[in-house]
Amino acid sequence: MPVMIPLTSAAHGGTSLSCGTHDAHCGTDCDCGCPYTGMEQRGLVEPISAVEARYPGEWLAFVIPAGEDEYAPDHGMLVVHSHDDAEVFAAIARVTFNQVVHVYFNGTLESFNATLSLD
Repeated sequence: MPVMIPLTSAAHGGTSLSCGTHDAHCGTDCDCGCPYTGMEQRGLVEPISAVEARYPGEWLAFVIPAGEDEYAPDHGMLVVHSHDDAEVFAAIARVTFNQVVHVYFNGTLESFNATLSLD
């Protein structure tokens, strides 16, 4: 599975080992070190357009930082990318409950249809 970073640990953008555990109260205003409070400080947020340029014709999934438009974000933390949508959605199922996730196919309808014919 092409999970780029451990999604349920401090490595996914948090700054504390309690991040993503049942003991932590994670959210946009928490201090437990979850991605909402740690991913920007750790330099894991980047322009989505830059990521799209690197992975054309792939499924992309981002965790969206607080303050971004969750329906049309400009910046995010890429957590997984793949040509296989099932791999991406399986990885996203591991994202902690309190994060805004943006998942989509980064390509044209024709390239999307071509991925369907590969199955």
